[in-house]
Amino acid sequence: MNGKRRRTYIFNLLSKSEEAISATSLAKRYKVSRQIIVGDIALLRAEGYKIMATPRGYVLDETEKNTYIIAVNHAPDRTEEELQLLINNGVQVVNVMVEHPIYGELVGNLNIKTKQDVDNFTSKEGYLLSTLTDGIHLHTIVCDDDDHYQRITKLLSEHNFLYDN
Repeated sequence: MNGKRRRTYIFNLLSKSEEAISATSLAKRYKVSRQIIVGDIALLRAEGYKIMATPRGYVLDETEKNTYIIAVNHAPDRTEEELQLLINNGVQVVNVMVEHPIYGELVGNLNIKTKQDVDNFTSKEGYLLSTLTDGIHLHTIVCDDDDHYQRITKLLSEHNFLYDN
């Protein structure tokens, strides 16, 4: 199979998938190296396809409408509570962002939609980006509409997550 055809198949697979697809699984499926898949994804992005890399693999970035940025602040031991509060109320958490004094904005793609996504994220070892900023961080979230967003910010405030300088 040539590269152009493989990239078409990869895009079609991503557009039909509800879950992230890893480069390793794509490589096995198309009998090429993982690095070839990474290159294919780069070429698809260069063609204008919005493909996002998450910790679990690639997904199509469909977050353009109804996206909002929220500023939150909490200790690391409240991360699971924060994420559960959001997803239990119908919110998708697209990413986390912090402002670093040297590197500027640092972004981690999350794409958290379900309890299993929260469990997968919180079970990983490592430091949260928010530890670099004493717990202050931003999330890009997807809500149904402006009313949904207003309800979410009120809920975050009630649970002492919303950052208000």
